[in-house]
Amino acid sequence: KKYEHELIGKIVEVVSREIKRVALHVADYPIGLESQVSEVKSLIFSDGYDGVHMVGIHGNGGSGKTTIAHAIYNLIANGFESICFLENVRENSYKHGLVYLQNMLLSNVFERKNLKSTSFDQGISTIKHWLQQKRILLILDDVDKPEQLQALAGKPDWFGRGTRVIVTTRDKYLLESHGIERIYEMENSNSESNISTASDGKDNGDQLGEKNHFPRTSQ
Repeated sequence: KKYEHELIGKIVEVVSREIKRVALHVADYPIGLESQVSEVKSLIFSDGYDGVHMVGIHGNGGSGKTTIAHAIYNLIANGFESICFLENVRENSYKHGLVYLQNMLLSNVFERKNLKSTSFDQGISTIKHWLQQKRILLILDDVDKPEQLQALAGKPDWFGRGTRVIVTTRDKYLLESHGIERIYEMENSNSESNISTASDGKDNGDQLGEKNHFPRTSQ
């Protein structure tokens, strides 16, 4: 009976997760989107499926950063145990504060648990405790302050192996100062090359190898 109860619970959890993964809207598939998404995917899928990997998408306002992030989410979300797309991080940070964003992350990943923090430091501890064993896809859209990254994705060891964190921002230095070495440059951002990496593409962490199909999480 106990085994059957646990099995039913797991089935319900998987079904609920799949139902939740509704594709995000991508506005009329702008010209060049497919090639841009392919290049971002090559950054995410660079050297294997283990480890925790952070990727930045840098560009001016209105350059299409969020559109690419939506398309990437739609493409690879099913390969992760849990997913969270936090839009308008800059705006929500100013309006509601960092603890609000931390609680949004926790509620997105753990729908059935009442995980809420009441302070910045408690939020960090809670995120680390609950996410260290989870392979998640976390997208932070429109980040503009270091403390936002510190609150939501401070270090790779906060997350389980295989986790991918994607950050969109107008501030390239923000990415670099957080240790994000693989950065996709939007075409209107005065970059000679769309893809920039520290040390010619060599990271100090494990990366994700590019494949035609992202493997689904084993159930």
